[in-house]
Amino acid sequence: MSVEVVKRFKGNIEPGDHPYLQGPWSPQHEEVNADDLVVLEGSVPTDIDGVYLRNTQNPLHQALGRYHPFDGDGMIHLAAFRDGKVQYRNRFVKTKGLAAEIEAGERLWAGLMEDPALSKRPGWGAHGALKDASSTDVVVHAGKALTTYYQCGEGYRMDPLTLDEAGIPDWSPEDGISAHTKVDEHTGELLFFNYSKKPPFMHYGVVDKNDTLVHYVPVPLPGPRLPHDMAFTRNYAILNDFPLYWDPEALKRDKHVVRFYKDQPSRFAIIPRRGQPEDIMWFEAEPTFVLHWLNAYEDGDEIILDG
Repeated sequence: MSVEVVKRFKGNIEPGDHPYLQGPWSPQHEEVNADDLVVLEGSVPTDIDGVYLRNTQNPLHQALGRYHPFDGDGMIHLAAFRDGKVQYRNRFVKTKGLAAEIEAGERLWAGLMEDPALSKRPGWGAHGALKDASSTDVVVHAGKALTTYYQCGEGYRMDPLTLDEAGIPDWSPEDGISAHTKVDEHTGELLFFNYSKKPPFMHYGVVDKNDTLVHYVPVPLPGPRLPHDMAFTRNYAILNDFPLYWDPEALKRDKHVVRFYKDQPSRFAIIPRRGQPEDIMWFEAEPTFVLHWLNAYEDGDEIILDG
C-alpha cells in the first residue's frame, strides 16, 4: 500500500466534546491518494469494477456559535475497485464559500442552529444566509460527479474517477439546485428541483444526457416550503408540499423557525416529466413529512411511492 498526502489544509476547529466533531466524525483536513489498500479480512471480488462515491460534512473552521453537522464543508470520498484491488482518495468540494473562508482564515457564515445575523457575508440557497457547502449529496450524470446542498446551492462537478474539479454547471439556475437530484439510467436525464422564499417558491427541471437544460418550469406553492427529496417514474416527476415549513410570521422578521402544521394536508405534485404548470395534478394525504423517497413506480393508473 502507498499513501500520498496531496494537500494539507489549515483549520481552526477548537477541541471539545461535540459528538459530531470527534470519533468517526472527526474533521479530516488532508487530501490523500492511497493505492492498493490492505484487505484486513476476506478478499475483494475480482468482478467488481467501478467507483463508490460518498459526500460528507467535513468542517474546516470553527463555527460561528453552535455547530450542526449539516454546516460542514463538503468532502468527497472515493473507493475505486478493479482486479481485486481498492484505491482511495478524498477531496474537499471547492465551493466559493470554502474558498472565501480559506482566504479569510475563519468561518464567515453562521450555521443552521444560529441567527443569520451572525453571518459576515451574504449566503446562498433557500435560507439566504447559509454557506453553500455542497455537502449533502452526490450523483454521476453526463460523465461528471455532481455535488449538491440540501437547502439549494449552485452544484459543483468533479471527475468521478480522479475527483479533479470540473466547475459549476452552466445550467445551474438562479434559485440553485436542491440535493437529491435524480438520474434516470434509461434516458440519461437528470431531474431536479429547487425552492426559495419568493414566488413561485419551487421549480422543476430536466437536464438531458448531454448536460443541457431542456426543461425548467415553476411549481407554484402557497408559500415557502422545506422539501428535501423528489421521486420519478417512467412518465412523471413527483414533488412534495408537506406541512413542515418556516413559520410565515417569523419569516417576516427574518427568523427561520420550522413548525409542523398538523391541520394541513400533505400535498403531492404529479407532473409529466416535460410538463407545464397547468399539467400538474395535486393529490392530498394525511399530514406528515417524508425526508427521503426510496422508490416510485407506476401500476396501472396509480403511482406507488415508497418513503
